[in-house]
Amino acid sequence: MKRKSNEQAKASSALPRLFDYFRRYNVLEIKTEQKPLMPGDLLKLQAYVWLYMQKHEIYGVAEITATIIAHHLTPAISAVLPALGYRSIRKGIFRCKYSAFATYLISIEDLPDERIPEELKVFSNPNRRKQVFLSCVGKKAKQPLMDALTDLFESEVLKLMALYNYPQSKVKKFVQALGKEKVAAALSEKDIIAAVRGKEHIIKALLADLKPEQRQKLLLQSSRNGAAKRQNGKSKIH
Repeated sequence: MKRKSNEQAKASSALPRLFDYFRRYNVLEIKTEQKPLMPGDLLKLQAYVWLYMQKHEIYGVAEITATIIAHHLTPAISAVLPALGYRSIRKGIFRCKYSAFATYLISIEDLPDERIPEELKVFSNPNRRKQVFLSCVGKKAKQPLMDALTDLFESEVLKLMALYNYPQSKVKKFVQALGKEKVAAALSEKDIIAAVRGKEHIIKALLADLKPEQRQKLLLQSSRNGAAKRQNGKSKIH
């Protein structure tokens, strides 16, 4: 990513606080919960930056930064950080002292909320994704962020729509965009079933897009879920 040099000062002031160390050129890599950071990735990042500098004829190491943004740090990563020269400069942020250019490692799960942009909260935990969802509802400017959240975490978004009485027209649009197979897969999750129970407009929108056998499966699961809840309630009373 290249920052325009003639607007460098202006761009720096506009960046989220998390990236206030950015320079003219910045190489980023994101590691998700499903694909966690491995020790070798820290070495590969630096190798890639040297290749990037060669390709784009960047000869000043002071002009570039390298950053890996990881969902979390595994025990294997924590064990090798000292040997690779990474030291903590603040909670959730490490810097490599052995690198010729500025190299950072950011652990999303360890960052305090005030230091993490919404774009990275999408890759964090369900509570932070809920914050993003609520901040995006009804805001046209944040639709791309809502689309990213929807594409990556369909089941969670469906649950949030039910919990916060998302408008029926938008629920139908969401169901159509997901398709029958993805909706059926999402509804196999127990927490999704629990969320849609009692929300008539959500249930109607979902049932309309399901095949008969999928609809029967949903109703059976929902019925069992309700029976289990009632039984648990009776047990607590006794």
